[in-house]
Amino acid sequence: MLNPPSCPDNEPPARAVRRAGPWMPALTLWLACAAPHASAAYAFDSGELLGTPSALPAWSEMLERHATQTASVEACIDDRDACPRRARALHVIVEKGAGLPRDKQIQLVNRYVNRKTHRYDRRRTTHTEEGGKVVRISHWKTLWEFMERGGDCEDYATTKYFLLRRLGFAPEDLRVVVVYDRRYREHHGVVAVRYDADNTWLLDTDNHIYRRNKPVEYRYVYAVNELGIWDHDVRVR
Repeated sequence: MLNPPSCPDNEPPARAVRRAGPWMPALTLWLACAAPHASAAYAFDSGELLGTPSALPAWSEMLERHATQTASVEACIDDRDACPRRARALHVIVEKGAGLPRDKQIQLVNRYVNRKTHRYDRRRTTHTEEGGKVVRISHWKTLWEFMERGGDCEDYATTKYFLLRRLGFAPEDLRVVVVYDRRYREHHGVVAVRYDADNTWLLDTDNHIYRRNKPVEYRYVYAVNELGIWDHDVRVR
């Protein structure tokens, strides 16, 4: 049974989010095999499509919860007084972001989410694979859940994804990308945004936005969005 490493409650978000733990056992078996390599921008046409979101139950279940919470999200965006106290910033960020150019929207979302409080969530999704093997995968929070209670690790990247979707970015141009950080020897979540035909931006947890490249210590593991799941083999560095 998989037991991901913990994300201590007293760690700052930028450090704590780097302690995401093993996110998908089948995709991490080869992580120790490759040595550091020159950085390269994330390519949306790279990686092997594994299938629909249902291939990763924890992600698929989060998408289903998000769909049931859409009415609450939209009511909050339309009327600040309809928001729970902790979610009122959702109204502000969407209202402010709606009138900004694309690059400023990305910067606004990245800064805002990185300021949210890190809260370690010990919940895990239990999943039985073919052959009877039971694994426990990190619980992913929806946008609404994160706005109300904050989140840990992977939830920062997921929240940025949904906020950018609400500001008009297409799902084909967004992915939550799990990387392996060779410096800290930990998994970490970033958001890949296809800014234009020639540029992909990576949104990190320290307010840094990597344009055209990524830190040399990052190695792509897999990526998810509403449309599918992609595996990145060791050749994609």
